[in-house]
Amino acid sequence: MPSKKKTLLRIFIYLVLAFAPAFAIELIFSDKQGSVTNAFWGATLMLYPAIASIITRLVTKEGFRDAMLGFGKRGSGKYYAAAVIYPVLLPFVSALILHLFIVENGSISESAFGSDIVMGAATLLIAVISGIATAFHGLGEELGWRGYLTPKLEQLMPTPAAIVVTGIVWALWHGPLLAYGYDFGRDYDFFPYGGFIAMIVMCIFWSAVLTWMTKRTGSVYPAALCHMLIDTVSTSVLLPFAYNADGEKFTYRTNEFWTLIISVFPMIIVCGAVCMVLLCKKNKKTAKA
Repeated sequence: MPSKKKTLLRIFIYLVLAFAPAFAIELIFSDKQGSVTNAFWGATLMLYPAIASIITRLVTKEGFRDAMLGFGKRGSGKYYAAAVIYPVLLPFVSALILHLFIVENGSISESAFGSDIVMGAATLLIAVISGIATAFHGLGEELGWRGYLTPKLEQLMPTPAAIVVTGIVWALWHGPLLAYGYDFGRDYDFFPYGGFIAMIVMCIFWSAVLTWMTKRTGSVYPAALCHMLIDTVSTSVLLPFAYNADGEKFTYRTNEFWTLIISVFPMIIVCGAVCMVLLCKKNKKTAKA
């Protein structure tokens, strides 16, 4: 176990290398609405946490022995399955909540997804294939956040605290984009601070899910797969539930910010909390042994 001072130095170097290029791109190419205008540089954003971890490992001469680059321990298949099932279920659970509590003038059967099951199934299939095909891109973040930062933080604090800190850092890594409305838009009170708070909450609970997958398998690949499927499936599958068969958006009882919070966050929080409990139980068993 390296000294606390050495661990802190490694974390510092990693964070500088992960944040500096990401912030530069998010600021230089910002469209002032929460997106990046340059497609090439925008596509590189997810790579910097991985690049930062690689450079830090080389500079500090710690090597790659604990980088979790194998495909996992025996029995890891069920965690790869969970990495696919969770992102696929998320938009459907969110759609159910959306139509139970938020939509005023329609139902799931009247939505674009519900009224054309074949098209909806095709949308889901394309999103899943896209996520699997780009899973290596997800490794760009997971090799950094779950494969490097969280284990380093665990050398300084308990696992739950390391997950929370990683989630906060991960959220703030999107800072310049969040300041302009990334993910949560601009049409809500307390903008943009509400977006920062929402992103931090979301990233903490997703950090728990992805850390659970990583620690159970000893590999960053399930988390990378899950991460990309979340990115490709969640929005593309949930969006058709927001419109009717004629392409008209349903009327909501609240604004889009709270619509997103109320419909999407329950499953994120519940699954994240369950994974956090499971990780705590595993740590207790390990400590007793």
